[in-house]
Amino acid sequence: MSCRVKHRAFESQAGMYDLEFLYGLKKGSKKEVIAWCMSMDMIAKEYICPTFGEKMVLTEIDCSDGYAWVCRKFGVNEHHIKRTVRKGSWFSESKLTIPEVSILTYLWVKKTPNDWITDEMNVSEPTVVDWKSFCREVCVDRLVKDSKEKIGGVGMIVEIDESKFGKRKYNRGKRVDGKWVFGGVERGSKRSFFCVVEDRTAETLIEITKKTLSLGPRCFRIAGLLIIA
Repeated sequence: MSCRVKHRAFESQAGMYDLEFLYGLKKGSKKEVIAWCMSMDMIAKEYICPTFGEKMVLTEIDCSDGYAWVCRKFGVNEHHIKRTVRKGSWFSESKLTIPEVSILTYLWVKKTPNDWITDEMNVSEPTVVDWKSFCREVCVDRLVKDSKEKIGGVGMIVEIDESKFGKRKYNRGKRVDGKWVFGGVERGSKRSFFCVVEDRTAETLIEITKKTLSLGPRCFRIAGLLIIA
């Protein structure tokens, strides 16, 4: 199947307007991109100068995004401070343009194959793999932070599993060992828990299970299922 045919098939499935809008954003002006990101709360709408405590000015400059936050003072306390519009955002430190990052993230959500993305966006496969890893890592971090209440209970079945997630995009340019994440999902309610573990020994996983699950008088594990009776 040709790339163009696959493109049309994907747009039909994913919703043409959303993807078409992002491609349109890529062709638009940098000012429009910045304004859209601000309206969506994807980048900061203002910054305070760390030296003078005054609002910095969004200024058009020669950079990849076309704009940056600037605070410039003359006189005795002369200084010139610049801050990228991407500071602390989803786009931080990426060499891709903001529309390209948005498109790549959209395609990840839609489970688009790597070869399609590399062909369509003209980016390298390592870039695609790296961004997909970053997206999964962010989701896992959020799930771990939201795992506060116990799940399970008498008569409940909790599906449990463990997966390894690499730390690549958060550690820009470094190849480091990934982290094992142990988690479970309660059937019916879809309530869940996730926890980063240093090791996968029985003692460690059992201790986590005791803290995160409301166990009944009897429970046993069968092929990734924790049956609580």
